[in-house]
Amino acid sequence: MVVRKKKIKVDGKEIEVDAFDTSLIPGSGKEEKAIEYLLKEEEIENEIKNVVEKIKKISERHPNMHKNTLYYYEVGKVLQFVDKKKFTNERGKIWQRLAYDLEPEIFGEKKKNSTEAKRYPEFMYLLAKVDKKYLSKVSWDQWYEILKFKDIYKYENFLVQVLSECTYNNLSGIPLRNKIKKLRKLTKRRK
Repeated sequence: MVVRKKKIKVDGKEIEVDAFDTSLIPGSGKEEKAIEYLLKEEEIENEIKNVVEKIKKISERHPNMHKNTLYYYEVGKVLQFVDKKKFTNERGKIWQRLAYDLEPEIFGEKKKNSTEAKRYPEFMYLLAKVDKKYLSKVSWDQWYEILKFKDIYKYENFLVQVLSECTYNNLSGIPLRNKIKKLRKLTKRRK
């Protein structure tokens, strides 16, 4: 639903161009729907261009972006546009466009594939949903593990419990994930 890189041949040479996913086939009887999709894709692409400029300004304030929780949080706040503009269903494609096609360096660096590139914008997006007062409670690596549980930010008491476990037991990686799963099961039993 958003612009993608596509390879085409022009005068025998293969070049990469930007192209919308939606195609318009005259006489198919689906022209009206296709036009709606094209207009939405254009709206998304214009919003993406605005977002890139905002993120570039944030990256100028944070020259050390690598595992910088505050940088990821601030970029995540900008990425909340997908909710505000009702593009939530197109989020994966928008993350790919931003972090793989357009500006991989402001999302960490060029990734091997588009699936891997989407992880960082998604992490930023989810991190920005957490109350800022909790940011410094745990490390970037711990946040990365915590936010693999995509709805955890919705349950503040549970999140605080997880953050306490991280601090008290110095959990990270797989042990942290396992502890979160265990705590979830215990919380569900209590209800």
